[in-house]
Amino acid sequence: MRKILIAGASGFIGHALIDKLLQEEDVEIVGLSRSHKDSHHPRLTWKKCDLFSLKDASDAMVGCETAYYLVHSMLPSASLSQGTFYDFDLIMADNFVRAALRHNLSHIIYLGGMIPPATDLSWHLKSRLEVEETFKSSPIKTTVLRAGLIIGPHGSSFTILERLIRRLPIMICPAWTKTLSQPVALRDIIKALERAFHDEKIQGKVYDMGGPEIVTYQGLIQKAGRQIKKSSTLITLNIIPLSLSRFWVSLVTGVPKKLVYPLVLSLRYQMLAAAERAWPYPEDLNTPLDEALQLSLHDDPIKKFSGHVPEEKDVRSIQRLVLPPGRNAEWVATEYFDWLSTFFSTLIKVQLEGDRCTFYFFDPSIKLLILQKSQERSTPDRQLLYIVGGLLSAKQERGRLEFREVLDRKYVMAAIHEFRPALPWFIYRWSQAIIHLIVMKAFGDHLKWHVISNKKVLV
Repeated sequence: MRKILIAGASGFIGHALIDKLLQEEDVEIVGLSRSHKDSHHPRLTWKKCDLFSLKDASDAMVGCETAYYLVHSMLPSASLSQGTFYDFDLIMADNFVRAALRHNLSHIIYLGGMIPPATDLSWHLKSRLEVEETFKSSPIKTTVLRAGLIIGPHGSSFTILERLIRRLPIMICPAWTKTLSQPVALRDIIKALERAFHDEKIQGKVYDMGGPEIVTYQGLIQKAGRQIKKSSTLITLNIIPLSLSRFWVSLVTGVPKKLVYPLVLSLRYQMLAAAERAWPYPEDLNTPLDEALQLSLHDDPIKKFSGHVPEEKDVRSIQRLVLPPGRNAEWVATEYFDWLSTFFSTLIKVQLEGDRCTFYFFDPSIKLLILQKSQERSTPDRQLLYIVGGLLSAKQERGRLEFREVLDRKYVMAAIHEFRPALPWFIYRWSQAIIHLIVMKAFGDHLKWHVISNKKVLV
């Protein structure tokens, strides 16, 4: 029995992939979800897993030999999320690789995004590349399937398209709606994902997954409209800026801005499969576009869009900092606590005693935050400290601060996860939360100064 892990199993692609793989009698599946789910199949086990937690990812991976990574995070993962979706994506991918290395995973199959030949990529596309880079920099064999718009029910990009058609009889279309792309049917992507699991000849490479028809976004709107007998009058107005069109798309569709904005910014690029990365089995990608649309569009009323519901009053804050040459995460953590006392001058002090770090206000008896380093789970390239007390901290379950190296030691990520503040929520958001961002910005500048100083010494 071969055990497969699917990260992102609760999404529309994950569900379809599970249904396909369970048709094979020698496969056992572990599906990861951020919330509890019950299984209705003897060879499917659902595990609640927060991929921001290396421990969760590692615990879920026990006994698995192959893993699918279908994760892309653009919606908030906490009541207060400070940071960018691409930094969130990067930490989850880094956790996944670290866990996979611990359990000697043999193969990762990653479904990413089509990457156009451009130098000024949107952060949505850069994020897909960074996840690729994170997987491919490890010794684990990684197969990458890059796709543009996937035509399937309940997918975020397809949901946006469907709602535009249903809700607007007249559309003022900006220039990006004339950009060419190769939409691909969900069932074709599932065929390719399954084949990547079985066929060793195609593993460890990068492929572009384009459907059989090249079309503009306007052409796609017209084709989809014909399927549901709802035509829209399209008026192209090239002067509409991207910032306005993405706001308009979010307003009309009801899809959250944090999801719409990165997607729309990526639509200005031509998304066509490159010949040098062609999928070697074209019969897998042959579903006609009209047929794919017919299979995906429904006459049922469109349900309210819903994503992950964060836990009440928890905080995630992630900042990407430059890592000075010759330094590691352990040095960054030590430098951070040494630097803090200087930054706050006499107002707030930091006291280090063994593995315990205490922030206090004027007097050591007024403890603001107490952090305890985990010796067992800290390494030179990742330092982990649990938040264990202090006046500014409510009772914590898994609140923690970490410093970790990413992208071949190019950056270090400073991240707070699952922190629950003691201050009333409104006061916290407009005081402690803002101060934390100011502090991390200043510390980031401090690390940049180290980089500049090192370059001057080398010169």
